[in-house]
Amino acid sequence: MRFSDLSGRRVVVWGFGREGASVTEHLRDLGVDVGVAEPDRVQGPHPDLAYGEEGRTRLLAADVVVKSPGVPVVHPLHRELVAAGTPVTSLTDLWLNDNAERVVAVTGTKGKSTTASLLHHLLAAAGLRSSLRGNIGTSVLAETDPPAEVVVMELSSYQAQSLTRSPRVVAVTSLFPEHLTWHGSLEAYFHDKLNAVAHGPEVVVVPAEAPEVVRRVRERVSPGTEVLLTDADGVHVDEAGDVVWPDGTRVAAPDLPLPGRHHAANIAVALRLAGLFDIAPTTLAAALRTFAPLPHRMEPVPSGDERRWIDDSLATAPEAVVASLASLPGERISVVVGGEDRGLDFSPLLSHLRSHPELVVLLVGPAGARISAEAPDLGAHLFDSFGEAVTWAGSAANPARVVLLSPGAPSYDEFADYTERSAAFRAAALAADGR
Repeated sequence: MRFSDLSGRRVVVWGFGREGASVTEHLRDLGVDVGVAEPDRVQGPHPDLAYGEEGRTRLLAADVVVKSPGVPVVHPLHRELVAAGTPVTSLTDLWLNDNAERVVAVTGTKGKSTTASLLHHLLAAAGLRSSLRGNIGTSVLAETDPPAEVVVMELSSYQAQSLTRSPRVVAVTSLFPEHLTWHGSLEAYFHDKLNAVAHGPEVVVVPAEAPEVVRRVRERVSPGTEVLLTDADGVHVDEAGDVVWPDGTRVAAPDLPLPGRHHAANIAVALRLAGLFDIAPTTLAAALRTFAPLPHRMEPVPSGDERRWIDDSLATAPEAVVASLASLPGERISVVVGGEDRGLDFSPLLSHLRSHPELVVLLVGPAGARISAEAPDLGAHLFDSFGEAVTWAGSAANPARVVLLSPGAPSYDEFADYTERSAAFRAAALAADGR
């Protein structure tokens, strides 16, 4: 569905957060008859919004519903709308149907923000007019002047679920359990995530070292779509962790902007995507060395003691914690794990912790309490609060020289969001004196 298809129809935007407000304003600028509904709120500050039962009535009477990403597909009202045959679309799908040819989208459970940001950096360094939008925080409607030649889009599973048109190029960085409550099940999550590749992309790029991702992508892609692996053109990450091009151009592992094999895999995806634009290896290598890592992703933070404190607050899945720990070989690490318990399977993390008894494990929140109950053999420290855990981490009682916040769980048990959790971690780091 395109924006032009909404003319003359009763359109209701479901949700008035950042994206809902953005699409409402855009539709009104286009002359579309649009209302807004918040059926899950009894009342609110906006007089032209329909709340509660009035919002439900407005949605059920709509010709088309434009759903905000935060509304889960398992919502009973969403199911009722679908059953009634009411078209439910999204800003992302409306915009993509008009702009897919200039879009390179990056999706995946983890790694999509870093990969999308790095690709945007590489394209801009090569002189292309690139714009970074989507889940990373910038609306797809935020056009540049002059318009971007390439729009690099970070695409969440929430956004991918609604698509009826795929971007011209899509990359899938990883797949493992996440957001199961929103999607309803693990298979539903994978299905919704890979909806991004199911509607006619020309090219899909997948990490060569992720065979399960490759298999699932090949099962979902449209006929005629080319699936490229990250090592398909000879650019690869060697055993030493260096990035190497066929012509001999090389970026050594210590010069890469992020440590660890999982980050090297993300770098390889970004380089494979950039290679589609015929950019010289020397240009890509120079740009790679100047990329600044994103906040809260293995980000070193200042501290008041001699330890290394690393903020990895966005590692909200167990597999992400394993990858982050593996990126610090030979280090004596204390890792802060836990937060809101979403019922994810922690067995990949528990297996890694059991095979690395030198790790000092600090558990917090309901997720930490479940880990403690499921794996008492770990000898982990369970704390009553996040503050107690990070205070202990900065004391003489902690034998480790690295303090890593890599929680494997969301922050909502104690904090408004991951940035607030990161702020508490940074404050503890600055207050640490090792005594």
